[in-house]
Amino acid sequence: LLELLPNGYIEQLATDLVVDRWVRKLKAGTLFKLVLYSILNSERLSLRVMEDNFNDPLFQAMLPVFTSDEVTWTGIRNRLMKLKVDFCRKLYEAVYEKAQQLYGSKSLAGYHLKRYDSTMVATFSHLLEGMKVGNTGKGKTQVKLTTELTDDFFIQMHFHKDQAHLSEETALKEAILHSPHAPDDISVFDKGLKSRKTFGQLDREGILFVGRLNAEPRYELLHPLWQDDGMSDTEELEFLQDSAVLLYESGTEVLQVKLRLVQFRLKKDGQLLSFVTNVRELPAEVIAKIYRQRWDIEVLFRFLKQEMNLTHFVCNDLNAIQVMLYFTMIAAMLVLIYKKHNDIKSYKKAKIQFFKELFYSVMLDVLESPEGLEWLKKTAKNFIQRE
Repeated sequence: LLELLPNGYIEQLATDLVVDRWVRKLKAGTLFKLVLYSILNSERLSLRVMEDNFNDPLFQAMLPVFTSDEVTWTGIRNRLMKLKVDFCRKLYEAVYEKAQQLYGSKSLAGYHLKRYDSTMVATFSHLLEGMKVGNTGKGKTQVKLTTELTDDFFIQMHFHKDQAHLSEETALKEAILHSPHAPDDISVFDKGLKSRKTFGQLDREGILFVGRLNAEPRYELLHPLWQDDGMSDTEELEFLQDSAVLLYESGTEVLQVKLRLVQFRLKKDGQLLSFVTNVRELPAEVIAKIYRQRWDIEVLFRFLKQEMNLTHFVCNDLNAIQVMLYFTMIAAMLVLIYKKHNDIKSYKKAKIQFFKELFYSVMLDVLESPEGLEWLKKTAKNFIQRE
């Protein structure tokens, strides 16, 4: 996995984008490794935690050249505020592309599933402009991360701080339409996106989708697509209908786009589930399974917030936030790939085990030479004895 991030590529990218000019300490590659190390090794990330981690002998051993530089939390903050976001974006895109080539696989029924949803992170309006949500006393605001999760571990995020994107109709629609789509991609979203005009636009642009409607949507029935013979029932769901329909937009206006309405009833409590899609060749129960896998993005948000420190920003400067988001997405993808290919059920366990392997790999590299062993002894003693 770490071969997705070769030192040579990072250094060349930094050279090409001229991100280290006049920088003696905390060059771009070192800052990236420090953030990655801190995300993996910290329960509560902060600038001071990153300062401590920089002095950790294990982190020092991860650097291409052993260093005796002293780095403060203010220096880390200033570097995050000034590092070119383009460097972070290109590094992220390179990891994403290589990971797709090595680990990409279709999720369900021969399709790549692209789940969309948003999560909010609190900030303070006197430091960063943000969205006003509910009771905004004490200057608190929030920013939105509208996220695309493709298959098991490919993450892309859109950062929003303007009030217009508080609406999921705006944020989700924009994320889906701005993303490239292949013929075997299916976009999956919840009731936050329910505009009939958007459904029509997605269909016209050839974007396959599965969404959820309110329990009893208004529609004109065109013709049934699937007759109930019990084949579409599942252990949890009772099949009701699978039909070609025209959905009402508002009032008496009808969207003149033929879509597919699939309805089930939950056996445990009788709840009616209504799904809308333009995927026509898959059975009704597979449409339900595709929507159910949308829950994976909710699990992703919990993982990012509980394990990857995405409950807060270490610095409320816009440039620093974008830098940290790109680095966090890289770290998250590495852990998720590791979890998938080692068949680990727990996100927390995957993160811990990933870091342990990193720890022992670095130690083995250091101990392979007498110089490395002496350096480790000296650095460890200094780290233990520091005031």
